[in-house]
Amino acid sequence: MTKPINPTLVSRQNRKSGRTPLTLARAVYGFVVMGAVVAALAATTLVRDRVRAFNEDALATAVATRAAGLELAFARALHEEWENIRQLAETIAVGNRDDLPSQLAFAVGDGQKVSWAGYAAIDGTVLAASNGLLEGVDVGQREWFQRGLEAPFAGDVHEAVLLASLLPGNDGEPLRFLDLATPVRNANGDPIGVLGFHLNFAWAQDFITEQAAALDIDAFLMSQDGSVVIATDGNTYEALDLQSTRRASAGMAGGGLELWPDGQTYFTNVVPQVAYEDLPSFGWRLIARIDGDAVDTTDRAFSTGVLMSTGMFGIFLILLTALFVRIFIRPFDEISKNAIRVADGEDVYPYDSRRTAELARLSAALARLQGRS
Repeated sequence: MTKPINPTLVSRQNRKSGRTPLTLARAVYGFVVMGAVVAALAATTLVRDRVRAFNEDALATAVATRAAGLELAFARALHEEWENIRQLAETIAVGNRDDLPSQLAFAVGDGQKVSWAGYAAIDGTVLAASNGLLEGVDVGQREWFQRGLEAPFAGDVHEAVLLASLLPGNDGEPLRFLDLATPVRNANGDPIGVLGFHLNFAWAQDFITEQAAALDIDAFLMSQDGSVVIATDGNTYEALDLQSTRRASAGMAGGGLELWPDGQTYFTNVVPQVAYEDLPSFGWRLIARIDGDAVDTTDRAFSTGVLMSTGMFGIFLILLTALFVRIFIRPFDEISKNAIRVADGEDVYPYDSRRTAELARLSAALARLQGRS
């Protein structure tokens, strides 16, 4: 017959061997802490990835929206002058030219936006101009006249030639123009002359720079050949060899995160055409970018917030676990001590706890064992 095991003897042998059994309370604390750490790491990684993806999408959308807004504002500002030149051309076409010099002077105003406005006959001779500048001069070889004689024309930036000595420059810089021109036709539709405006390129630079600063983006206006017309980041570029600039040269919209020559990454978006209603095309493309480090900044802020939230939750979890151990685990310790005393033959009152079904059964069993002794 198997000899019964004496629990007291086992306990004494364990103590002699130096082994300290893990208490149930410590096991619960360890399980909760390990579970909390694993859950926190998994949740942080998952949520951080989701947040980063969300931030990247948000920045890509932001730069696309702001680029579209800048393009619209600039194109509408140009279209205002196009409307002026088109309406004035209709006035000239019906033969009402008595007030033409004053109308041209009014169109120029203070010269900040439109530097010169003039009407040339079909042979290239300027018949009327703002402030009388270039009146009587042959402009037949100028591109704005030749192209404007055929169809509505918008010309890219160029330095002043005939007006260089007649108009002041901008802070010592050579005067540069953008051209708008339209044919003036008679009742039969035949061209009888060309009406042209020279827009001040400095106005265009200031307009795009101010709008880009207000929208918190860098903007780059590019010609169809890939040359950079305007850059608002304070640098001067001959050309940029980037995926976005290649996309712009091809007239394709789109964007993404890319590395620029300054070593920084930016979210970039391409607007393939600067256009508004019937404004003739300058052949421009607009590229806008926003600092890609904004994602890392958001990640750092998010990580800090997660650590603080996790720390607060950890404190709450420890307090809750301590309460759980006190209510449900400590009674097992008490009933185990009581069982040892009963096993040692001491005459003790059986520990009675009914907080859980297991404790109630153990208490009843101890009472029956003590009753048999």
